[in-house]
Amino acid sequence: ELKDIIGGTPEENAQAIHALFDGAPGAYRDIVLLNAAAALIVAEKTEDLREGAEMAAAAIDSGKPKETLARLVAVSNGRAS
Repeated sequence: ELKDIIGGTPEENAQAIHALFDGAPGAYRDIVLLNAAAALIVAEKTEDLREGAEMAAAAIDSGKPKETLARLVAVSNGRAS
């Protein structure tokens, strides 16, 4: 349902993105995979929504988004290495 993907407080939203990047199933993951799949179709990386969702899931589950977020947080907090 739409209520399951409406954002909340900054803390709740941060928790949701961390859960998504940790592989938690749910509405946030579903909508992210659907949107990413549509973007992959527009970018001509796939012609199939299901394949696009699988590609997006593999990318998220690779851990790279979580690493990138951690670097962004470090830079934002003045702790860039």
